[in-house]
Amino acid sequence: MDSARTPVTQVAARTLRQRLELVRAELRAACDERESVEHVHQLRVASRRAIAALDAFDRLLPAKRRAWFDKRLRRLRRAAGDARDLDVLAERLAASRPPESGRDRARARLVAMLSRQRRASREPIQLLRSELDAEDWHAHVERLIESLPGAKRLSLGRYARERLEPMVARFFAIADRKLRDAEEIHRLRIEGKKLRYALEIFAAVFPPAARRTSREALETLQETLGEFTDHAAAADRFRRWSREDGMRHEREAIRSLGRYEEDRAEEARREFSRWWSGARRRDLRRTLERSLERRTA
Repeated sequence: MDSARTPVTQVAARTLRQRLELVRAELRAACDERESVEHVHQLRVASRRAIAALDAFDRLLPAKRRAWFDKRLRRLRRAAGDARDLDVLAERLAASRPPESGRDRARARLVAMLSRQRRASREPIQLLRSELDAEDWHAHVERLIESLPGAKRLSLGRYARERLEPMVARFFAIADRKLRDAEEIHRLRIEGKKLRYALEIFAAVFPPAARRTSREALETLQETLGEFTDHAAAADRFRRWSREDGMRHEREAIRSLGRYEEDRAEEARREFSRWWSGARRRDLRRTLERSLERRTA
């Protein structure tokens, strides 16, 4: 079992192999089961977690080999993200019944349009699978693992502290502000996600209680802000559609759906503001900083 004294290269090799191979598995599943919404979602998550692992062990990796994975993982994340956003929007459109939402005919046309866009969104994922098959993803993973330094015995605890301290500082530099607009909320969500993924990687250096408290707080933050982001993104997409010439007969229905999503986004923002109190922020910061001081020295 890993501890703060475990050589960091040992943890890096295992983590990178697991996360990069999971990306390949989810990519195959997303392509083989084209109607599966869940595998597209899992491909997006796996790509993000793999990028987080590369970031976490950046100091140990040759720049050229790291860059090869960076380029492809970010393309995968974008492709899966675009497809996932359309999946979420389709689910919201099917489930939402806002007031003055317009005629069923208008809604049916939007559903049909979304269905076409969702099918088209799978094509870049299929293309990436073909490219990665040709490039031999597994062989690149093994070469990356082999490039890890073997002689250096830097401990996981010391390495984790060096990586996590600036991440914690960046997170709270945003978290302690008044979150007035969608851009600031988005930045907090991104920094929170990076921190949560890093804590997963370096979990062994935290006491169990601190690990549990930090994980639960960051997961709740992500869920609440995710709700806001999904509604805000849906509202933005409806606004853009309402301005298209081909939508003039459905314009009022689309605008009504946009207003509905804006209201839901504002509700999610208020809910987050109530939960993300000053006391909660201070408790989380104290837990993280004390754990790094005591357990990773």
